[in-house]
Amino acid sequence: MTEEITRRPNGAYLIESAPNRRQYLAAKAAREIVGRITAPLTAFVAGYKSELDHALNAQAIYLGPGK
Repeated sequence: MTEEITRRPNGAYLIESAPNRRQYLAAKAAREIVGRITAPLTAFVAGYKSELDHALNAQAIYLGPGK
């Protein structure tokens, strides 16, 4: 059997030659910028939720006179 398992296309086949590559790179850069801007807010919300869950699941502390 002399068939090739893979074959090369007739034209350009590299990712760099894809017609939508510039649009993809622009969208990727925009996502990264938005991610960097919103990262502190996202971390704050995650920390707040974690502390709130911890506070709601913790056992009650009785500060009155002893039992």
